[in-house]
Amino acid sequence: MKIGDVAKRTGASVRSIRHYEKVGLIRATREENGYRDFDEADVAFVRRIGRMIRLGFTTDEIATFLNCIVDDPAAVTACPKVAAAHRLKLEAIERQMADLETRRQKLLVTLKAASSQDDINVSESPVHAETNPIALAHPRHPGARRLFRRRG
Repeated sequence: MKIGDVAKRTGASVRSIRHYEKVGLIRATREENGYRDFDEADVAFVRRIGRMIRLGFTTDEIATFLNCIVDDPAAVTACPKVAAAHRLKLEAIERQMADLETRRQKLLVTLKAASSQDDINVSESPVHAETNPIALAHPRHPGARRLFRRRG
């Protein structure tokens, strides 16, 4: 099947699939006309790679445990390399969350001090998705465009 078909079936972009091939995560055969040809196993692999990327793993990290990537999450973590990688990723995320919470508290203190004259209780104001700094930090968030604009 063609790369566009793989993209439609997996939700991955054609560019991502080409990148996965370039870094050695998948291998396509080439037709006489030079077009890539993928099979069902490649579709499954692209889905698995996408799942690992959504968990925060880089393609370099995925390459270290590629042979352990399967559809069953219980079987994935049964592979020692994958289980160790998941533990390390979880620890990194927990450190990031603790750092973000510390930064959040500092910002709340600053905002509360600045808004005390206006009788606004910042600590009780809800954090909506469109103003959530964590959501805005993600490049695909609609409101993040202004944060990730290229300059110069």
